[in-house]
Amino acid sequence: MLIVRPVRISDLPVIETMAVDSGIGVTSLPSNREKLYEKIQTSLAAFEHEAVAGTGREYYMFVLEDDGQVVGTASISASAGFEEPFYSYRSETMVHASRALQVNNRIHVLTMCHDLTGMVQLCGFFCKRSLSLRAYELLSRARLLYMAAARERFGRRILVEMQGMLDDNAQSPFWDAIGRRFFNMDFPQVEQAFAQRSKTFIAELMPTYPIYVPLLPDQAQNAIGQIHPDFERPFSILSREGFEADDYIDIFDGGAVLTAELDQLFSLRQQRQLAVEVSPVLPDGAEEMLISNHRSDQFALSQARASIVDDVLFIMPDTARALSLTNGQRACVVPLLAENKGRAAA
Repeated sequence: MLIVRPVRISDLPVIETMAVDSGIGVTSLPSNREKLYEKIQTSLAAFEHEAVAGTGREYYMFVLEDDGQVVGTASISASAGFEEPFYSYRSETMVHASRALQVNNRIHVLTMCHDLTGMVQLCGFFCKRSLSLRAYELLSRARLLYMAAARERFGRRILVEMQGMLDDNAQSPFWDAIGRRFFNMDFPQVEQAFAQRSKTFIAELMPTYPIYVPLLPDQAQNAIGQIHPDFERPFSILSREGFEADDYIDIFDGGAVLTAELDQLFSLRQQRQLAVEVSPVLPDGAEEMLISNHRSDQFALSQARASIVDDVLFIMPDTARALSLTNGQRACVVPLLAENKGRAAA
């Protein structure tokens, strides 16, 4: 059975392996044992936090289990750039006009900004490529179901960065055209530097004036707002949730930054909190759905067959055991995303 739960210290060795396997695309999953241990400790403290509202400093890390084996991980940062600005490029249009020459040109420019600072951020996503789309959906959407269970801890707007396009040598055409001019570092090096430290060094060395896109090489222009093929599955799931590419791109590889109103996402709009009834036989109308135990400190989520009758959620005993639910307790339930309903058995 696939289950998503909060990370534990004992998960550190497998998380280390995932950080290596994720390559350079997931900077929030650094290939550094001390950094990973620090993230796990921060996550444990966040889940144990009992305040009515979060402070914004919290970082929540989850893992996906397949019959007890950890096969994926994903995280939430309650406030992007809480301790320092969250940098991105804002894509906008600048008008150059001359009445005397009868010229009016609209020029595409990129301006470094920290407009997205303070938004909730989905990050640290890694799932083994051999797993089904069902597993990807479960891990990705578990974070949203957790936020539904602890809504007071999170803000109104949410973002997620998508990895941009790389060439066959794992180099970024976008980075080579801009960042490399100011840093004597290739793309893998700067990604590693960011994973180990922070983005503050970027503000110290990168240009603060607008970048005129027409002056960039064609490869760099074509990479703006694009998504690496390895991120197509997560992008598909997030898009169906309601995330959209906004006017922002990643400052390293030019990848798309997706944003949304948290409460307008599919999982938040469709989630229902119901009393549980454990039964060995489900009433008519049972179907696959995502079910969580609606606890912030001992969160668990899985996909299982269940029935809803008169605002009561009927679940099987094995589902109840997996989610530590008993009769009368409340659970949070949401339907599968439309495109995935026919793939529940995948």
